[in-house]
Amino acid sequence: MPPAEQMNKQILVVEDEGLIAADVQRRLQRLGYSVPAIAQSGKEALRCARSMPFDLVLMDIRIKGEMDGIETAAALKAEFETPVVYLTAHSDEATVDRAKLTEPFGYLLKPIGDGNLRSAVQIAIYKSEMEGRISDNWLSATLHSVREGLITTKTKGELTSGSSAGPHGRQSMDAPGLFEESEESRSSTLPAPLLESLSMLKHSMAALEKATAAIAAPRVQTATCSRKPRAAGARKGR
Repeated sequence: MPPAEQMNKQILVVEDEGLIAADVQRRLQRLGYSVPAIAQSGKEALRCARSMPFDLVLMDIRIKGEMDGIETAAALKAEFETPVVYLTAHSDEATVDRAKLTEPFGYLLKPIGDGNLRSAVQIAIYKSEMEGRISDNWLSATLHSVREGLITTKTKGELTSGSSAGPHGRQSMDAPGLFEESEESRSSTLPAPLLESLSMLKHSMAALEKATAAIAAPRVQTATCSRKPRAAGARKGR
């Protein structure tokens, strides 16, 4: 009997050949997976994905309609980050090269058997879950590294304000303190895009610190007095 966790996984099958689609659906259900929908075109696949969440999509490359399987997989990835395993009878180099651009989680050649189907599905779902956990961990670490900082910007990205949560409420950001970790240590653990973002944040926060200090500096107030104009014909005081 399949594990309960496996039985909770929902898979969308995108295949325009009815007999093949039904066979794949039966095999997946026999392996313990839920297959609540079968789509026969790219548009139908997107419609299904928008109506319910899927853990995996098994995608035939040659499907009818305006979009083929590769274009549909790219659309699903862009909109939902849904992992895709391709099902196809075509293994020519040109097709494989196009398919690789969508970063699929697997590639199954027809005819499909229970063994290779099980392996491809299990590996794809596991890989997708691991990538999700890694992404969540990076996000958590990044948020922790800025000490719950709050930054606001204008629409063009210009920094307008920033603060950090301290023991006595929000304070101005201590920009150097947020980046105490050495450059060598960060470069060995963080991906390049995140390093670039942290570097930009560091410079922005340093500029913010200077601006905050300038605003907080005492200013010499100059008092001005003005005499109200005397009404015509008014007498001088006694």
